[in-house]
Amino acid sequence: MLEIILTIVFVIVFIIGMIVQIRRRKRAGLTGVKSAISPICFMISAAFNPLGYWFGFLGLISLLGSMLFLFLGAYYLKEMQVSGEKGRLNNYKGEQKG
Repeated sequence: MLEIILTIVFVIVFIIGMIVQIRRRKRAGLTGVKSAISPICFMISAAFNPLGYWFGFLGLISLLGSMLFLFLGAYYLKEMQVSGEKGRLNNYKGEQKG
């Protein structure tokens, strides 16, 4: 019974997370596959452990799969920056604009 409740909660939270991610990408003006790789990898990493539990491949396979997608998502995180944010980040370092 607990497994069913956790599965339902996970699916609901996963779907809400996907919707929020899509809305944020649209609002930020991000398009293309390169900037979407990082969120996709993080979502796959989050879904990998429940899938491992449901289909019985917990252990080393589940751990390595989660780590692989987390590392891939972290590697491609640099592609998510919007060009307008680069100027804002430089301003935090003490550089003056204009």
